[in-house]
Amino acid sequence: MTRRKVSKEGMPRKASPWILGLVVSYISLQILLPLRHLLYKRELQWTHEGSSFSWRMMADHHETNGSITIEDPRTLNVYVHSPEKLLNEKQLVMVNNPYMLFQYVQFLKQYLPQQEDIKNPIIKADLQVSVNGKPFQNMYDPTCNLSEVTYSPFRDLEWVLPLKKK
Repeated sequence: MTRRKVSKEGMPRKASPWILGLVVSYISLQILLPLRHLLYKRELQWTHEGSSFSWRMMADHHETNGSITIEDPRTLNVYVHSPEKLLNEKQLVMVNNPYMLFQYVQFLKQYLPQQEDIKNPIIKADLQVSVNGKPFQNMYDPTCNLSEVTYSPFRDLEWVLPLKKK
């Protein structure tokens, strides 16, 4: 009987459990991340929640009219705020997204006491939005003090008005 030397080149390699786990995680992320819009109960065409990295990225066109007002509770003076003074053109899209507007209001709460000497400002947004050429309608409650609201992607936001189907 002759012994033959068998080379290991012809045998398939066993995959590392770490590599297999990373590949499965990556593929799952690529499938689930674009589908996360199914978790939101609000109208995504209206609020843009879950649209980043999704397949619905550029499906809608929004136009916005309106203003943001700031009231000084000490003097009761009301100022119309122009976000154009603090934001560039690309950043101005924040008014169409509740989370971005919430972040901007949080920034204003810190900025106003330092720069304008307005402590505990009352910030309201009277913004009308048109989606895909439909009539303009209020996106946010114009009577709500946005400096006191909270944001959660999975809880109802009373300050965000629902999209009216017309």
